[in-house]
Amino acid sequence: MDHIMSDGKSNRKLTRRKVLKSAGAGGVVATTGLAGCMGNDGSDGNDGGKSETIEITGVWSDAEEKDFLKVTDHVESESELSIEYHPRTTDSLLTGTLMDYESGVAPADVVVMPFPARINSDAKNGHLASVGDAWKPKNFAVEPSRVTVDGEVYAVPFKMDLKPGFWYRKSFFEEHDLSEPKSYDDFLSLLDTISGIEGVDAPIASGNGTGWPLSDITEGFFMRQKNGAQLQQDLISGDARFTDERVKTAFQELQSLHQKGYFSKTRNFSVQYEYFWKNSLPLYFMGSFTPAQKAVKDPSDLGVFRLPGAKGISSSVNWLTVPKYSEKTDAARKAVELIASKEGQQAWVEQGGFIASNTKVPDDAYQIEVMSKLPDMANEVTVVPDLDDALGNPFQEEFWAQLKGFWSTPDKNIGDIVSALDSAHQKTLDK
Repeated sequence: MDHIMSDGKSNRKLTRRKVLKSAGAGGVVATTGLAGCMGNDGSDGNDGGKSETIEITGVWSDAEEKDFLKVTDHVESESELSIEYHPRTTDSLLTGTLMDYESGVAPADVVVMPFPARINSDAKNGHLASVGDAWKPKNFAVEPSRVTVDGEVYAVPFKMDLKPGFWYRKSFFEEHDLSEPKSYDDFLSLLDTISGIEGVDAPIASGNGTGWPLSDITEGFFMRQKNGAQLQQDLISGDARFTDERVKTAFQELQSLHQKGYFSKTRNFSVQYEYFWKNSLPLYFMGSFTPAQKAVKDPSDLGVFRLPGAKGISSSVNWLTVPKYSEKTDAARKAVELIASKEGQQAWVEQGGFIASNTKVPDDAYQIEVMSKLPDMANEVTVVPDLDDALGNPFQEEFWAQLKGFWSTPDKNIGDIVSALDSAHQKTLDK
């Protein structure tokens, strides 16, 4: 991927739309067209213009679910469709949907899948319907080639998440006369100071789901190494291996922070937000969805800074897919088109905690100050794809397992960790 600051004119300031275009492209160039698959009315063949009920499933719950319902309200207002949304855990999304697909069952009419590798695998195995011309790539920050199999496009990009770095409460920093670190030494000093503040359990929250967001902070440390953003991209392409000394150094840095007691014990990522908001875990390396979390009572109190020395910021995309086994594939495509439209995405953008993949969403739709700051942060570095999302399994499962083990037993031998990751990485690339 080209450096995010470069658009052919040295040091030219980029707009949010150009930032997002770079963020979503992931270094991949579209090579195929889109085949038209929509019916004229999106009615899936039903007579009389009767309303179709479309079921959607994804991992958004609590405040994020509430915000997504603003989007489904828009879909219902613009069509004859009725939308039902059913949240599920990441585990259920990964394992439950696959079990359904292998049984020839649609878990919903639309499945929100954040893993391009999994989407491509499902498409190759015949589980997904193509989405045809449900989106126009020129209006999006993501290229269709990321989810294209045998010339057909199998997903539509919706919500984008940047993983910018460490979130904190501005009121906490002001109360204790703290400032954002400018160097890694400053960062270590900040962690030491926070450790001594009364009421603090640990400086850094260790959030966990199935292995992320431990993976997000680990990737941040990969990108802190020499040519770190390129390292991440080379690991995705196979041009670098996990036996690379820079990977080992990243784990050694994390191990040192563990040994100094700077990481909290692991809890579910959403639960950790409660401790974060109470200032017992004042720093949290998380994504741009942070302002939308239920525990965050006042998004205007949020600040965020990059891990000092990091040369990149990772990004992920939530993709809208249509299972082939749905009996309403045409209506589901219509719903997907409306969800991903400028107006559909803006409905969530205005709630906060959302970065639109549709570049037609206006800049002034970002009403929370910290959200409007994120594209500027991205301007300073290279935006790269999320590592484990891009690679998929078996690497992703092994990466998550190794990180959970590492956080549980931080004195674990680093050589054993990278060896296991390298083996899973090579198996994944061989696929």
